Amino acid sequence: MPRFAVLQDDKTLQVQDLPAVELAAGQARVRVNAAGVNFWEIMQREGRVPAPPRGVPGSEGAGVVVEVADGVDTLTPGQRVAWSRVPGSYGEEVVAAATDFLPIVDALDDESAASLLFQGVTAQYLATDAWPLDAGDVAVVTAASGGVGVLLTQLLVHRGVRVLGVTSSEAKQATALEAGAETVLSYDDNLADQVRELVPDGVAAVYDAVGGSWPRVLLPTLRARGAMVLYGSASGTESDLGARDLGAGSWYLTRTAGRDYARTPAEAQGRAAVVLDLGAQGALRPHIGGRYPLADAGAALNDMAGRSTTGKLLIVP
Repeated sequence: MPRFAVLQDDKTLQVQDLPAVELAAGQARVRVNAAGVNFWEIMQREGRVPAPPRGVPGSEGAGVVVEVADGVDTLTPGQRVAWSRVPGSYGEEVVAAATDFLPIVDALDDESAASLLFQGVTAQYLATDAWPLDAGDVAVVTAASGGVGVLLTQLLVHRGVRVLGVTSSEAKQATALEAGAETVLSYDDNLADQVRELVPDGVAAVYDAVGGSWPRVLLPTLRARGAMVLYGSASGTESDLGARDLGAGSWYLTRTAGRDYARTPAEAQGRAAVVLDLGAQGALRPHIGGRYPLADAGAALNDMAGRSTTGKLLIVP
């Protein structure tokens, strides 16, 4: 039987053998070579969102097709694929509709592919759709050394946008600089003053994944008609910004959610294909901050929750 990391009642993850899922019509079985770790799994562990099927977290990864059901002609055994919406990816294999898997070109290795889809698609819609920016504009990216922050920085720089990154420690600054940030600042009482000193006319946008008080701190750094783009709350608390806070600069405020940027399977697959292509071209270069065996999947979640990591974390069964 295949092995999986299974969520327990005490919120730990334990490796267990589970019966293999039988293939249904239109499905494929894939051997997992690398599974991506995302904040969603932390919320599942904490009970903030529904528990995963069979208690196995994870929805993103890359691997090799082992078996396809009769009638499936889009995939073949031995083919390398990636995915981002397949439950139960913290394990040795996954089974899902063949259409949920995307082929990987030879130029992209499994670990990079497993690191790109979930957070890469988020970075892609933030950089291209959440708010219009032009070459030469300046943007602030908080959590700039994190999985999304690294990829978002790379995409913005690729489009000619200047990025000021913000990280929680000096140790994380190198990761943000490597991604293309021209300056990296720290979360402290002088953060807004430092941004204004660097960009006296104000930045075009702030992309915030931290939440809590930091969006309010950074709001005055926006130029007139600039945008505060919220897409996460790693601090555990959503920002309390509202309409009355925006009048001082005719500012805009948006709180993005991935479901609204991939409302149909075709749109989701299209964005994923773009991200994989950017990865193959080298425009997106995930920073892999840690690799964990299946038995240490719980440690991976602990490390991410403690905000002590950089880039993308992977489970390698």
